[in-house]
Amino acid sequence: MFELLCKTFIKDYKNTSDAKVRERYGTVISLFSIFCNILMVIFKLIVSFITNSISIRADALNNLSDVGSNLATLFGFRLSSKHPDSDHPYGHGRMEYVSGMIVSFLILLVAFEAIKESINKIIHPQELKYSIAAIVVLIASILTKLLMSYMNRKGGKTIDSETLIATAQDSINDAVMTCATLICLLIFRFSNINVDAYVGLVASLFVLKAGIGIFKDVLDTILGKAPDKKLIAEIEKDIMNHEGIIGIHDLLLHDYGPGHQFMSLHAEVDASIPVIELHDMIDVIEVEILNKYNILTTIHMDPIDTKDELANELKVKIKDIVLSINENYNIHDFRIVRGTTHTNLVFDVLLPAEDRIEHEKLKKMIQEKVTELDKTYFCVIQVDHSFV
Repeated sequence: MFELLCKTFIKDYKNTSDAKVRERYGTVISLFSIFCNILMVIFKLIVSFITNSISIRADALNNLSDVGSNLATLFGFRLSSKHPDSDHPYGHGRMEYVSGMIVSFLILLVAFEAIKESINKIIHPQELKYSIAAIVVLIASILTKLLMSYMNRKGGKTIDSETLIATAQDSINDAVMTCATLICLLIFRFSNINVDAYVGLVASLFVLKAGIGIFKDVLDTILGKAPDKKLIAEIEKDIMNHEGIIGIHDLLLHDYGPGHQFMSLHAEVDASIPVIELHDMIDVIEVEILNKYNILTTIHMDPIDTKDELANELKVKIKDIVLSINENYNIHDFRIVRGTTHTNLVFDVLLPAEDRIEHEKLKKMIQEKVTELDKTYFCVIQVDHSFV
């Protein structure tokens, strides 16, 4: 069904890196979800009044809030595809993350309301009424929600959308709540025991937990979580495949929403290669990354004298010293500046993002070990933290 909808309503549906195609995916899946949720709200409200079931009524209100979250998703995709303007030169892609945040808030709101109503029903019990119509509607609702979850998750993975994946999880939450309601009715039918409020409370707590998880995932993205390690490894491999590239460091990836990513990095290059050739190679790499990953990239060249035997020898020794302090540390941009009385060893030390060592303490430790090699060596160290 997913493939059929995509082929029918999304032109050039395989080109998922295109902003317009992403918008169409979001629009089609959101409208499909809105249609399904409105139908379920109508039928569940009717059944809830027939059976006097608080869990069915809460389920219907949950579906009503889903309509709101679907609308938020729909407008989020529409706004995120807007062309950059003078106030937002990096585009509006992060609106998709904002809509994901709205979805998480709506899930939490429904969870709190359902918890409140369940507790009230435990304190003030009400008679539950069994109905075949209710059973049929609830089973149909479960199947519909599972279909919606599949559609949203499939769409989310296809266009790498956290908003659609969050909506898919919301549909799973709804299916769980509806299953709980169905179990309540069946238990009441065969044992005459009313556990509606208690099961509703447990299901509501499950939804609350899922809502908090979705909120955290979206918040991490907005705050700027580390890029996917597999993606970075693939990019580095592609760059290193170019002859003349010696190393890569200081890679930064800025996420302004799906399809709106910007990257900068330093590439160590062989200083013996003519500048014009190096510049042409860097241009080619930047275009390749844009075409393959849809990431706009700026590369800074760091020329390295590969024929300086002393520099090459000292670089290995300094790297061993740094690794002896912490195996997760590394160095880059190594060069030497010779003088009449001493030689400066200039380099950067790269630390993991979470490392908390005092920079001056680290510099002192490295200098002490370097002095053991030669008292005329002085370290000029810049300490960096990794962003990937």
